[in-house]
Amino acid sequence: MPLLEIKNLSFQVDGAKIMDDLCLSVEAAEVHALLGTNGTGKSTLAYLIVGCEGCRPTAGTILFDGQAIHTSKIHERAQLGITMAWQEPVRFEGISVAQYLTLKDRDLDPAPFLEMVGLEPGRYLTRMVDRSLSGGERKRIELASILALRPRLAIFDEPDSGIDMLSIRNIMPGSTSQF
Repeated sequence: MPLLEIKNLSFQVDGAKIMDDLCLSVEAAEVHALLGTNGTGKSTLAYLIVGCEGCRPTAGTILFDGQAIHTSKIHERAQLGITMAWQEPVRFEGISVAQYLTLKDRDLDPAPFLEMVGLEPGRYLTRMVDRSLSGGERKRIELASILALRPRLAIFDEPDSGIDMLSIRNIMPGSTSQF
């Protein structure tokens, strides 16, 4: 059984078709990448899967581990293990990077997750997740938080957005990607 199955998904806004009869199947441990020009519905599909407010299919079904979730709220989907890294990471006033990375598990050591994304824990654990961080730093911290959550399904909306090209290799050490 697929981890995520999308059957005949359609979505409209003010009568305009954004998505029409989309089908997709994702098995556990698979990696899929959707490519397309701006405005083709990639982010909209992510919002539909995650369950963002105002994003409900006009037709079709979204199944997660065999369970219909297309009418579930975003927090219910999160409890099932679905998470998303946003194109523009959010800022949190009054919370440190260490607190942010351990929201799910207070006993978790956040340092290895920062190292995985090329950030030195000693320089970041006590910093606040606020406007004092650059966009690239926030993006890396958000990626570290996804790793710390260990979700069953992670959706990344433009994962390299805000990260300079030279740093991509620090985030993906085995990568030989050229930009």
